[in-house]
Amino acid sequence: MYARPGSLPRVTRRVLVVRLSAFGDIVLTTTLLDGIRRCWPDAHVGWLVDRRFASVLEGHPGVATLHRWDRAAWSGALRSGRVGALVGGMRALRAELRRERYDLALDAQGLAKSALLARLSGAPARWSLRPRELAGAICGRAVRMRGHRDLVGHEYRELLAAIGGAAPDAMQWLPVPARASAATDSLLTAEGIGTGFVALCPFTTRPQKHWFEDRWVALGAAIAGLGRRPVILGGPQDAEAAGRMTRSMEAQGAPGARSLAGRTGLGDVGAVLARAAATVGVDTGLTHLSIAVGTPTVGLFGSALPYVRVPSPHRVLREPMACSPCDRRPTCAGRFDCMRALGTERVLDALG
Repeated sequence: MYARPGSLPRVTRRVLVVRLSAFGDIVLTTTLLDGIRRCWPDAHVGWLVDRRFASVLEGHPGVATLHRWDRAAWSGALRSGRVGALVGGMRALRAELRRERYDLALDAQGLAKSALLARLSGAPARWSLRPRELAGAICGRAVRMRGHRDLVGHEYRELLAAIGGAAPDAMQWLPVPARASAATDSLLTAEGIGTGFVALCPFTTRPQKHWFEDRWVALGAAIAGLGRRPVILGGPQDAEAAGRMTRSMEAQGAPGARSLAGRTGLGDVGAVLARAAATVGVDTGLTHLSIAVGTPTVGLFGSALPYVRVPSPHRVLREPMACSPCDRRPTCAGRFDCMRALGTERVLDALG
């Protein structure tokens, strides 16, 4: 059953947001929190998230209760045939959620697993955003996509509109906790990184989203030539590539290039981005996070278009092509023409 805009009863007092993963999508989903607060200023808001990403939301003032779903444990029990362990995990989470007596669950992921977990909460009203897989048969009400799909956070604006809310005016969705700020200050001081650095976020899980390593190196060298320090961010799996890139930047005249890949957790990296003068990144969670903490950001998009419109001072660069967006099905035989069309000078100009 598809929901009518504004058709939700106004007596809601306890709201559960279900967005389990992934990192960047969780960041964008935080746009819901301000809208929920506008609808129900005194509402108790909980969030159910995959345990791996819980640190992104820890300490968020808009989340009163953070529920951690242990996906790895459930999957392991299922694969090994330990039915009792799986059922026990489900019962424990069900009891935890139902103790909160949620009267509304907002499934912001729209998958079968998120719809099932929203139903597990016992909330009598359950709304699902663009339900796919079997979610349509599990959710209570489905929310269509109606509006402008090119605006950052557009899908969550649709969900807010359905419940009679409004999107936030400001784009700073993730306040940086004091704990993360203190840890970041210590790290930056130890690395000799002061103010005015430019954060570079080159890494994603899909090769068609990548910009090319030689262009990152050229950009880092150009940034250094302007008196700014390039600092590469990423996960532990990116540390080797990031180190190779910083060495190449140094060889091209950027002795101050640094890599912090693998040196910060998900709960701390926002504080690093908040201290940057600017960020350049591809379609990855760190780029979304940079926008969320208010740092001027240049996003390089090609095969996928999560958004193309962002408020100033942020910019999105892309080269429209007949084959784009191809998302997960590139047709260019690995050339990635849409990303190749983004030259270093264009990116440098966008930084200002």
